[in-house]
Amino acid sequence: MNWKQVLGIIVIIGGVVLLGYGFYGKSEMAKARGDINSATGIIPANPITGIVKKELHGKVDQYKVPVILCFVGGVVLIVGGGALLVFCRNKKS
Repeated sequence: MNWKQVLGIIVIIGGVVLLGYGFYGKSEMAKARGDINSATGIIPANPITGIVKKELHGKVDQYKVPVILCFVGGVVLIVGGGALLVFCRNKKS
């Protein structure tokens, strides 16, 4: 096993970690949205409730782009690491 293959394995591990962070962030965002809906659901419907709910969902949505970047980065790293493993293996004569 040469150093490029070791680098490929490290890159794959980094991609898996990024995917893990992405799934964790996605679940935390869903849990936060559920908490917002349950907390504002007990308040009678009025215009202020809608404004508060919209503002709180906006705070949760600010993490949407970093979570998507974790998913995309994880997939790119896994594919890149796999390519390093496949294309940088020792050639047998």
